[in-house]
Amino acid sequence: MKLIKITSDNVQIRTDSEEFRDIRINDLVSVSDGETELVTVVVSVSDIDAGGALGEEDYIFEGVSMKNVECSIVGSVRDGIFIKAVGRYPTMDVTAEIISGERFRKMLSSYESGFLIGEYAAYGYPAFLDGDKFFQRHACIVGNTGSGKSETVARILEQASKLPGTNIIVFDIHGEYSGLSYVRNIRIGEGFGFPIWMFGFSDMVSDILKVREETASVVMSALRKCYYSLCPGGKENKPEYFNFDAMVGMLERMNIEEVPTGEIYKTGDKAGTAKTVKGDFYGKLSGVINTMKDKSNDKRYSFLFCEEPQDYLWEFLRIVLDNDKPVKNIDLSGIPHDIAIPVIGTVAKLVYGIQRMYDMDSLVPVTLVCDEAHVYIPADFQLSASQKRMVGIFEEIAKEGRKFGITLFPASQRPSELNKTIMAQCGNFIVSKLNNENDKAMIKGMLPDGDASMVDSTSTFRPGEVLIIGDSVPIPLKIQVTLAKERPQSRTIGFWKLWEHGGRTELDERIKEYMDA
Repeated sequence: MKLIKITSDNVQIRTDSEEFRDIRINDLVSVSDGETELVTVVVSVSDIDAGGALGEEDYIFEGVSMKNVECSIVGSVRDGIFIKAVGRYPTMDVTAEIISGERFRKMLSSYESGFLIGEYAAYGYPAFLDGDKFFQRHACIVGNTGSGKSETVARILEQASKLPGTNIIVFDIHGEYSGLSYVRNIRIGEGFGFPIWMFGFSDMVSDILKVREETASVVMSALRKCYYSLCPGGKENKPEYFNFDAMVGMLERMNIEEVPTGEIYKTGDKAGTAKTVKGDFYGKLSGVINTMKDKSNDKRYSFLFCEEPQDYLWEFLRIVLDNDKPVKNIDLSGIPHDIAIPVIGTVAKLVYGIQRMYDMDSLVPVTLVCDEAHVYIPADFQLSASQKRMVGIFEEIAKEGRKFGITLFPASQRPSELNKTIMAQCGNFIVSKLNNENDKAMIKGMLPDGDASMVDSTSTFRPGEVLIIGDSVPIPLKIQVTLAKERPQSRTIGFWKLWEHGGRTELDERIKEYMDA
């Protein structure tokens, strides 16, 4: 055996040892010079034939199969226990051996605390995550559709829910976690309204009415005039109650308003009446009025126009933030997609703002689980002003949230489309099956070189197999996640089985529902 190369995060070994004949990707290898021992994981194996020629005596010389084994350094061994740090490196005069199951168990014997996520696939040994190190720093879970992301999230939620003070808020776009017994399901649109004034004036105008201040200054001026008339003490970035119908009525009057000039007609049919001119807003507000009326008359948006007083804000936030239930699931599956995203942004802004008000002695930490995060926390390209504001909220949480006891746990099938600022702040990554090279490259760019090389192996992962890299896990090896006792409601539809079953389409009823919506 010969050590060919050693760097700060990589070793290359050439060997003809019988022990390495069946070595595989992701096997652990010990590299030691007798004083220093590194723990490495195999990332590539190649055969090199030594010999294999015909001699003068006309017999075949049996060649020796040499293997070139490239390994990433994942830590070292001190007093028989695995540590993630590397204090010093071995000399070139080393021995290498595959780490057995028994040796692995001894190395990780001090890491049997925290919460159980599953077992190391290669060794059948329990895999624990350090709860503090996982939730203290932002974490991210990524993987293709059907790779088991939701199952992994459900396992983490279930384990965390066993603690008496857990406070987790889930933004659930598809309603996958709504049926879990330890969850308070807050289904927006059914049981829980979200009155339009709760967005705050600025976000209501930009996100719901789609009015851009930079291109509609006259309309914005009219809207502001109405808002401050109905809500004299209002703040544009805070949720203050106002009557929406009253605002529409005011705009309608302004749209046809004629202003007296102070003069009187002296002759004709109008003799004796006051002369008028068109008001500043005459005929200029028809578009926004129609938009507001269309929204308020559309049954799909009825939850926005429930007449709730200011006290509803307190009631809603108590339900969301109170940790009498360990997990609060903001179920957005029943409302239009174009409103679901602003609702997420508003709730995140409110939660973050309230967390900032606590002092350290009374602080109860909260984690925001962001399902399908790439939809509302995208990479910063061609975003509108309102989108940038919402993304900015999550960026601020990512950069400053830990000081105020709030962290993020985004989940995405497209990490390459996720906001890079947020990704860069994550201290833990859970990677399930990833095929897309852009997605792999995004994750690799966030990791140390030694860990990054392991991401390629996720292409072959089966559903429920993950690679966990970060502070919370002792060693980055493939883990088979243990299924939660209560499983999420999968959105995976069995096309073939349903077609095979042969059920008939209830078309008339579906068309009626669509037309009535």
